[in-house]
Amino acid sequence: MMIVTLLFELVVPCFNEAESLELLIQKSAQSALEFGLSSLSFQLVLVDNGSRDKTQEVLTGLKRTDWGKWFRVVTLEVNQGYGGGISEGLKTTQAPWVGFTHADLQCDPKDALRAFLDCKKRSGPVIVQGERKNRDFSDWIVSRVFEFFVGVIWGFWAFDLNAQPKVFSRELLEKIKNPPTGIPLDAFILWRAKENGFFKKRIEVHLARRRYGHSHWNFGLRKKLTTFLKVVRELLKVRLTAQSQ
Repeated sequence: MMIVTLLFELVVPCFNEAESLELLIQKSAQSALEFGLSSLSFQLVLVDNGSRDKTQEVLTGLKRTDWGKWFRVVTLEVNQGYGGGISEGLKTTQAPWVGFTHADLQCDPKDALRAFLDCKKRSGPVIVQGERKNRDFSDWIVSRVFEFFVGVIWGFWAFDLNAQPKVFSRELLEKIKNPPTGIPLDAFILWRAKENGFFKKRIEVHLARRRYGHSHWNFGLRKKLTTFLKVVRELLKVRLTAQSQ
């Protein structure tokens, strides 16, 4: 009897993304099959991060269908922030390769599967991340400003820090202490990967238009400024914590 082991778990934080979930699961499962994986070797970890829409209802219904074998759910009653939701999902993983991406379907889950296959080709610690190629100019500027502040405050300089997906060998999880709960999580993981000698590779990714809902941060000037100030405070907090350890 052939025994199939779990190889890759992909964490996807979901905050009020009920409309996207069925297609997200379908596209993920179809991509996994295309790359020779089954529901025994690949699993989605869908983190319901304090959603106030029908996310839990939709996931419960999908779990009863044929798609149910492809995912499991981590339920957080109170929203833990972008980074907090991902971290809680990562804590529950067991596979030798793990990663995360977004639930809004702007990021194709197939990219995460491509990143996983790239990881498997290499020996030693490795992390693979996306590099976005078709962004609006205003979003491109926001990313460069974020990278500048990460570089100034943390001393860590890298390009397209928040591009999805990010896939890596699970040994990196042991190096991630006191991760930020907000947007800086991506940068924090890349920073820790570099400090611990992980080989980094980028894969080209293209963003699709958001099909449902709206961004939870990129929504009006006031919201953007509030988010930006919150991010800077968190960058400073992480830096102070790192210096005290």
